[in-house]
Amino acid sequence: MMQKRVAASGLQIGGVNLGQGLILAPMAGITDLSFRLIARRFGADLVTSEMVSAEGVLRGNASTRALLHTRAEERPLAVQLFGGEPRAVSEAARIVADQGAEIIDLNMGCAVPKVIRQGAGAALLLDLARVGRIVTAVRQAVTAPVTVKIRSGWSREQMNAVEVARCAEESGADAVTVHPRTARQGFAGTADWDVIARVKAGVAIPVIGNGDVQRPEQVEKLRRLTGCDGVMIGRAAMGNPWIFQQAKQLAAGEPLRRPPPGERLEVMLHHLCLFQECPPSRPLLTGARSVMIWYSRGLPGSSRFRAALAGCGTCAAMLEISKNFFTALGEAWPQAEGEGMHEG
Repeated sequence: MMQKRVAASGLQIGGVNLGQGLILAPMAGITDLSFRLIARRFGADLVTSEMVSAEGVLRGNASTRALLHTRAEERPLAVQLFGGEPRAVSEAARIVADQGAEIIDLNMGCAVPKVIRQGAGAALLLDLARVGRIVTAVRQAVTAPVTVKIRSGWSREQMNAVEVARCAEESGADAVTVHPRTARQGFAGTADWDVIARVKAGVAIPVIGNGDVQRPEQVEKLRRLTGCDGVMIGRAAMGNPWIFQQAKQLAAGEPLRRPPPGERLEVMLHHLCLFQECPPSRPLLTGARSVMIWYSRGLPGSSRFRAALAGCGTCAAMLEISKNFFTALGEAWPQAEGEGMHEG
């Protein structure tokens, strides 16, 4: 059984070294190739694909193939699979590993109804025997590291994260990621970091903490309070890839550098170019609008900016509004720095 190895050289999962263990979370409809490339540029040690259907991989669906498109510069890459049947999940894992995925991540936490109805995602938290069969089958099918992403449990009355993590470990998983909300919570309420600490104390494989890491200083706080070996960041990285870079600056004892509006605009434009180049996971206009909105979050006037974008019917018009927004903000930035720069 692979034992935990978190040495000075960094977090090691199987044969993959993940540096400081800062990981971009899988987010459906969000962590496409363009997003992952940006996250890697700003210091994510590992990026994860959107959640991919094992059955979709086996059928060779065009939409599934688009989700699996990759580039060398985003490596290492974890591909997250979901499914409820050991045979299908293991065969899909073999296919994506053969295509170059460095890590196979198994989703056992998604609470979306259409996933639950398949006996996949968080539904597996109710069936430890099936968890074991799936992990065992995948472990036997691939040589790449296998990780499992779980929640606290199905409900407050059925919180079994430690038991699920132990089952995954005994079945051959190389690491486990814990999002400490129940399936019934979804993303409501507060993540209970104590659950991560309990899982960490209950298994020997690396534990990745996830949930409510919204600012760079919370990365070290999560490590300190739970003892977790790595930290997974999701929604806080949307339009803010600097969070990975900033967390590393804090860990090194360096002062945080806050990106000015001009830099935000530059990175946003690069993100949009990547989004346009990569196989589309969603319509161009909708996807481009989302990217622009992400980079404006928390900035003065962002609500008016979002309203202006909503009325646009072309990418060119949205780009013009975006450039004007960030340029005007940049002109006021030196006077406003440190005071009232975030919109409630």
